[in-house]
Amino acid sequence: MKIRKISFLAGFLMFAAVITQVAEAQDRTAVVNAFNEGVEMVQAGENIAAIEKFEETLNLAESVDGTDDIQDRVRSQIPQLHWRHAVELYRASNLDGAIEAFQETITAAEHYGDENTKARAAGNLPRLYLSKGNSLYRNGDHAAALEAYNGALELNPNYPRAIYQKGLVYRQQDNLEGALEQFDLAINMSLNANDMEMVERASGAAEDYLVYLGANSTQDENYSRALELLERAISYDESSAEAYYRLAEAHNHLGNWNEAIANGTQALEYEDGGRADQAKIWFEMGMAYKNQENEPQACESFQNAAFGSFQSPAEHELEHELNCAQASR
Repeated sequence: MKIRKISFLAGFLMFAAVITQVAEAQDRTAVVNAFNEGVEMVQAGENIAAIEKFEETLNLAESVDGTDDIQDRVRSQIPQLHWRHAVELYRASNLDGAIEAFQETITAAEHYGDENTKARAAGNLPRLYLSKGNSLYRNGDHAAALEAYNGALELNPNYPRAIYQKGLVYRQQDNLEGALEQFDLAINMSLNANDMEMVERASGAAEDYLVYLGANSTQDENYSRALELLERAISYDESSAEAYYRLAEAHNHLGNWNEAIANGTQALEYEDGGRADQAKIWFEMGMAYKNQENEPQACESFQNAAFGSFQSPAEHELEHELNCAQASR
């Protein structure tokens, strides 16, 4: 009787072991099948579907012995698939989608311990926010563009291109001091990074803006404001022919003949254009010399100014306001 019981127990245990082995084999097969389906999705470029299938594979494999190699391969793949998906969205010009996808890439990379992919994704996000801001800026949505640039700077505070773009937004919003503050920041940051191309762009933007406002102030007969703005423009570009010309113009309106001539001389020194570009400068100098009653110099200046759109007013001065024939003897 005891022998029969022992035999029955041994047979039961053997049967249970066989069932367990069969179950484990089935579980591993399910894991392998899920993994292979994921690989096929990767090969087909179905990155999101592959991510979902690989996550399913991990869930299946957690309770199955002998699947460590599959789990390791899956964990190394998931962050890279997030990366590929983000890149695809960027190439399709879906900036909002790409930004979200790169953020998800960072989260996945942190979860699976992929520091390299995390760093790559984190490095791309500021540039994506910059691209988004530039697109919004070109479309005239300045408030949204500013928000995008701030998004870039939250991720990378030392990003002179985003700072420069903020300056352009403030310029469009007629915020002079805000724009110059951003341009100055971009200039200083770029100097430290030896990025002279960015230094030149930010300096040029500041100078152009100040010259534009200075010229408008002269038209509005606010000459003291014009002088202030134009002097600030020269602090960004000491060889700005346009700034010196506008200073000569403003000084002529104020009756500062010597200053008009001095700034006109500087403008001619830095002007690298043709006769049409020089004519306006010569005309301002002619007016200053005329008011100083220096006819020889006035005649010479107006003769040089008699070109293009300044030909008619210069000839009027030569023929009707001055005795240039006598002055030339």
